[in-house]
Amino acid sequence: MFQIMTMSNPASAASIDLEQLTSEFVASISASPRGALNDALQQALARTVEAKVNAQLSVVLEGIGDAFYSLDAHWRFGYINRAAETYFGLPRQAMLHKVIWSMFPESEGTDLRRRYEEVFLTGRPLSFEAEAVGRPGRHLEFHVFPYNGGIGVSFRDWTERRQAEEELRASEARLSALANNAPACMFYQTSHSAAYHERKVLYVSKTCERLTGIPAEEAQANPDLLYSLVLPQHRERMLARRLESLRDLTECEEEFEIRHAKTGETRWHRIITTPRRLDNGAIVWDGIQIDITEHKRSEEHLRLLLNELNHRVKNTLATVQSLASQSFRARGAGSARELPALYATFEARLHAVARGHDILTRENWEGAGLVEIVAQAFAPYRDLSEEGSRIRIEGQDLRVSPSMALSLSMAMHELCTNAAKYGALGAPEGRVRVSWSTVEAASGPRLAMRWEEHGGPTVSPPSRKGFGSRLIQDGLARELNGEVRLVYRPEGVVCTIDVPLS
Repeated sequence: MFQIMTMSNPASAASIDLEQLTSEFVASISASPRGALNDALQQALARTVEAKVNAQLSVVLEGIGDAFYSLDAHWRFGYINRAAETYFGLPRQAMLHKVIWSMFPESEGTDLRRRYEEVFLTGRPLSFEAEAVGRPGRHLEFHVFPYNGGIGVSFRDWTERRQAEEELRASEARLSALANNAPACMFYQTSHSAAYHERKVLYVSKTCERLTGIPAEEAQANPDLLYSLVLPQHRERMLARRLESLRDLTECEEEFEIRHAKTGETRWHRIITTPRRLDNGAIVWDGIQIDITEHKRSEEHLRLLLNELNHRVKNTLATVQSLASQSFRARGAGSARELPALYATFEARLHAVARGHDILTRENWEGAGLVEIVAQAFAPYRDLSEEGSRIRIEGQDLRVSPSMALSLSMAMHELCTNAAKYGALGAPEGRVRVSWSTVEAASGPRLAMRWEEHGGPTVSPPSRKGFGSRLIQDGLARELNGEVRLVYRPEGVVCTIDVPLS
């Protein structure tokens, strides 16, 4: 008694005629001698098993998601499953037992046909990707293998998946290019673990080596290489902050000093790490590491600048107080009538202070050029200097400190004012020459400056030392820790200044 599986699908290669098979089996037994009975029985059994296997195979081939068809030794379709029928858009009965190259003549000379022929000739299976014949822009994934004297072909359309993969690769490439070429950032990513030291570094950008001196591959394999570069005074604080962030799953931001592994230079870095939950519930930490050395230097410079500004404001207020006291000091009974002139003198001195501040403000209070300081002092007498003969300025443009700039600005103002009232700038033939040079001394470079008047009224020493003289001789020497001499020669005033440049 044999149990034979049949299929109702007439197009299936596994469908069989049970009644015909039984009749043939009985006829073979009747026509065969007793000795051939076993052979007939075995053949019938083999055919039954084969039919059952084919029927089960057909069920499998119809149920798989991939399209499948088989070709015999003459390139004729022997089997076509439903997925292939749907892909071709033709009834399978219209294609069965037809030569594939006749059904699809556009495949002539294609790489796809060459690979089919290769499998048929060599008997070795192939897996490959190819563009669909007759369907530009569609991409198929093929598995071709020897099958039942011909070949079997399993394929799937993966155009959308390929496009998605290509877009993903392009996106990753863009992100990687951004990370690897960012001017001041090192991007990285780590896995999450309750135990801090068990976290794994998933990605490190190529900028790691530029910022730290450690190649990205080495940093990813051993993150402790980066941690060892952090200056010791920052490590305990950093670890405590990271453990807190890990426990609370909150963003972590740290600033620290790090030593470059190759150059040995110490620089300031900032790390910002943020937890991110993936679609599958897992957590990764995204981070950037930024070189903030210049920012830190700017902060320090700003702090020093504010301190310097506070100091200068106090000194300026003291100067203004002294200017007011000296300018408005009463001089006998006629002092009331002299108030307008005294006010003008006071205002001019304030303007001199303001001009010095203007120069330093333009230079961020880092210093000033000596040429500009002297030129600003002569600004009220520009018409004289434009003649090219009455005012001469000679000397290399030197950078001087803020304190020296303010002191020289005030001294030049007083010399110009006195020269306009009593000296060379007040006479048509008068001339003023200002020159300077640097002199090397044991204590360092010094500024040797000379003010010299000619062609003005005959000069005689004053009976008393006024505010301007005291400011030039005493104040300038004290402020700049140098020596200032004011000589009243008959042919004109000479002022020499010898102060350290540093």
